[in-house]
Amino acid sequence: MSHRDSTSDELINAFVDGELGAEERVELLRAARRSEALRQRICEAAYLKSLVQQACPLPAMERQEAGHSPERRAFLTYAAAAVMGGVGVSAALYRSAGPTGGAGSVEAVEEAAATVTGRGDRVVFHISSDAAGKAELLLDQVALVLARYAEGRRPLKVEVIANNQGLRMLQLGRSPVAGRIRRLDRAYPNLTFAACGNTLQRLRRESKENIELLPEAVIVQSGISFVARRQQEGWAYIKV
Repeated sequence: MSHRDSTSDELINAFVDGELGAEERVELLRAARRSEALRQRICEAAYLKSLVQQACPLPAMERQEAGHSPERRAFLTYAAAAVMGGVGVSAALYRSAGPTGGAGSVEAVEEAAATVTGRGDRVVFHISSDAAGKAELLLDQVALVLARYAEGRRPLKVEVIANNQGLRMLQLGRSPVAGRIRRLDRAYPNLTFAACGNTLQRLRRESKENIELLPEAVIVQSGISFVARRQQEGWAYIKV
């Protein structure tokens, strides 16, 4: 694998997203040591990822574990707002909830839908975990938001991006919500399901299986870059 100035954005994004194998990571790091331009590109990609993460307020325990000072977090949040066009337009919405079936999960769905309603006509949902109930909770939120906008005959575009283990939601033969995805896709032409291509390549490489996606899913190069671009364009953002 060559890492001259022609190193692809796809490879750099995969490195930043943690999607490369150990040997590939070492090789890229060695190349970066020899190339200032490559180091700069990696830093820019990593900073872009940090903007996405810092724009989503983390629970208190996760903030403490992250080890960032309040001043550092404030700076990154401000920078994210500046890059993304202002907090009032594209501030990210973070909702942490448990599996469906309990009162807490119902409240989370209602809160997410109420927050998005009135914020605009473009919403991106993000899932990066295959923890029990995560996919169901995400689709609960998606369905509720779509239904509310449809009732009011208001235009709405919804995109769901899945990366890391969240991609399992879109995996053919493994998705626990394949039937729901099919029904939602048929009912709402304004709904798109997207899978991170970097994650897909990594899972195929690690499992040595020909992992296929549901027919309703499209593939994007990098899940993190996809989310960052949507936020820059003013989309409301909900991570489940």
